[in-house]
Amino acid sequence: MLEADPVFGKVIDNYPSNRARLLAPAVVLSGVAAVILNATLATVEAWWGPVLTVIIMAAVALVLGWRVLHYWNREIVVYENGFSYREGARPVFFLYHEVLSVRQQGQRLAYFGGLVRTNTFQFTLTTLRGEVMTLDNLYVRIEELGAQMERRIYAVLDPYLQELMAKGEKIPFSNTLRLGTDGLHEKGRDLLWSQFDGYKVSSGELTLFAQPDKSVWLTIPLPEVDNLPLLIRWLKQREHTPPTMITLEPNPPSPM
Repeated sequence: MLEADPVFGKVIDNYPSNRARLLAPAVVLSGVAAVILNATLATVEAWWGPVLTVIIMAAVALVLGWRVLHYWNREIVVYENGFSYREGARPVFFLYHEVLSVRQQGQRLAYFGGLVRTNTFQFTLTTLRGEVMTLDNLYVRIEELGAQMERRIYAVLDPYLQELMAKGEKIPFSNTLRLGTDGLHEKGRDLLWSQFDGYKVSSGELTLFAQPDKSVWLTIPLPEVDNLPLLIRWLKQREHTPPTMITLEPNPPSPM
C-alpha cells in the first residue's frame, strides 16, 4: 500500500511494468533457440558440438534475462501533484509543473495476416530541465496512464503557456512550429490569425490551412507535435468561420 506524500499528495494509482509482456518473448525465444540447437549442434558427435550448444544457449539466456531484469522494476506512481518515475532501484519525483511538453503516438498493429491485432501507445514527456521520459506498452494500462498524465499536466501547463504568450513569447509546439498572439510561425514563415483558415487531423498528420483558397500552409506528423490537445484547442479558438449570411425579407405592405 503506497502512502501519501506531504509534497505530492495522495496516491492516485500506480503503473508497474507489464511483467507478463516481458517474460513471454523471453520464454518463446529461448524455446525456439533450444529447439534449433537441439536439432543442429547438439547432434554433432564431435566434442565441440555439445560444448557450443551449451555456450550458445547460455548466451541466449543471458541476453534475454538481462532484458527482463532491466525493465522488471520500472514503475510510474501518479500522485495528486506529481508523479514518480522508477528506472532502477530508486524513484525520481516530478511535479506536474516541471513537465514542459507531452508527445503522443498511437498505432494499431496487425500480425499473422490480421488475425492478431494490438494497439500500441507511446507518450514522451520532456521536463523544463530537458529530461526525457518515454511511457509505452512496457507499462500496464498504458492508455489509462497516458490519459491521467496528460489531464494533470495540461491542467497546470495550459495557464502557464497562456501567461507566457500574453507576455509576447512564442510558444513551441514542435521543433519548428511556434504559436503567438499574432499567429503561427515556422522556419521564418508567418501565418497571421487573419490569414488562418482552419486545420485538419488525418492519417497521422496535422495540416494547417491558409486563406483565401484554403491552401496547405504546413503539414506535420502528429508524433512530432508537442502538447497536441492544447494546440488543437487554441486552433479551434482561432479557426476562421465565415460570417453567417442573413437575408432580410421586405415587410409586406400594410392592408388598406
